[in-house]
Amino acid sequence: MYMFRQDSISICTLVKVLRCLPDEPRAARNLSSVLPMSNYCRLCAILVLMLLSFQSLLTAHATSTFLKSSNLQSNGKKLRILVPDFGTFPNLVQLTIDPRTNESGMSGFCWDVFNAAFKALDYGVGIEIIPYPYKDGRSYNDLIDKVSLKEYDAAIGDITITANRSLYVDFTLPFTDLGIGTLAQNSKKNIWIFLDPLSADLWTISACFFLFLGFVIWFIEHRTNEEFQGSPTQQIGTTLWFAFSTLVYAHREKLQSNLSRFVVTVWVIVVLVLTSSYTATLSSLLTVQQIKLNERSIGFQGLSNIGGAVYNKLNLADTKFETLYTPEAYVDALTSGSVDAIVDEILYLKSVLAIYPAADFSLIATASTTNGFGFVFQKGSPMAGEMSIEITKMREEGTLKALEDKWLNRESAVTSKDFSSPSPKILNLYGLRGLFLISGVSMALALLVSTVGLVSKKWSIKNKMKILRCILRRSPEIHADSDVESTV
Repeated sequence: MYMFRQDSISICTLVKVLRCLPDEPRAARNLSSVLPMSNYCRLCAILVLMLLSFQSLLTAHATSTFLKSSNLQSNGKKLRILVPDFGTFPNLVQLTIDPRTNESGMSGFCWDVFNAAFKALDYGVGIEIIPYPYKDGRSYNDLIDKVSLKEYDAAIGDITITANRSLYVDFTLPFTDLGIGTLAQNSKKNIWIFLDPLSADLWTISACFFLFLGFVIWFIEHRTNEEFQGSPTQQIGTTLWFAFSTLVYAHREKLQSNLSRFVVTVWVIVVLVLTSSYTATLSSLLTVQQIKLNERSIGFQGLSNIGGAVYNKLNLADTKFETLYTPEAYVDALTSGSVDAIVDEILYLKSVLAIYPAADFSLIATASTTNGFGFVFQKGSPMAGEMSIEITKMREEGTLKALEDKWLNRESAVTSKDFSSPSPKILNLYGLRGLFLISGVSMALALLVSTVGLVSKKWSIKNKMKILRCILRRSPEIHADSDVESTV
């Protein structure tokens, strides 16, 4: 009887102590060796411990379920998500408005990653997209502050993970590549670079006008000018030489007709403008290719904190920096030569290559100085950890890679906007069409006047010959009449 009473006291004491300890199995092993128990009581204690462990599992699951629902500060059971509406990289973040419901929607790589992870967790709540439009002075840090002050539940988009931001909000694991990259224009080692300043249609029209000029001058001069006479081969050679020598003002043949001088004068003006523009454009192209290292300029995104990372980490103290904001500005800066390279986070540079697949750019270097993009949640929110687990699963299963290929593949159409690849800034026919029109009209007019003069001259000669024949025919009759009169 005493032994049974002692065992009961030991079991009750064990249960009370275990309820107060965080690590019940380890406590069971320690206390069971300290408290006096029989084998029967030890078996009962083990059963009690199993029941307590099962109760702990149920409590943990209930707590997790409670956190999933109670920590969503929602409006009508919706997760209120803040999205940057800066409109810079539409294939990463693109806000849309449903015309029927007037509700905000979203598309892009960041949204697809978040939506896939969110659906996999199956929280059972809706999502309300709230745009955060760009205004002067606003930045991504302001968006972080909104979530930190619990005005919104989360924020998604092209938001970089930093140590300072992590003091105020919780980030998921990064769902993009880490670090920054360098985007630069491919160097052109082309022996035909001297053809680049003029477009193909301008080269063709210029050659045709040179030939037309030679024909007009030959047509006007070959009847009276000995330098344009001779055998057919000599005439063709002289004509071609005269026409193309006007390009360098080396024509030595003397022109006798005022029409020829008029045509050549107008054409020399066209050649002067054409050669001056050609020289300036070619000089610009060669200058861009020969930029020295100590005169390099780097472009970076103005809305991110990448500028400080570039300046501090990459040892570019003597480099000029230029702030850029959109993919169009990136491409224009590289093609015009105003910057030698653009340094930004890898995903931004991949986005530029996807929007402009025909651009002759390459991602040529990377450095692990940034932490990639992550989704933002309130401090202490369990969703950050749960979403991180889903992002890890998506990376292992290849889902992240598939989404990146969908939105950032260079050969795919990644945006509904009409982004065309930049055309090189060269001279084309459209810009000089006025000069060619004036020269063409002058040549045609000279040819017309010369033709009319030639026809008129032939007609005049023909009439004179006719009159002369008539005179010659009548001269015997006149002589006969004069003889008769003299006889009489």
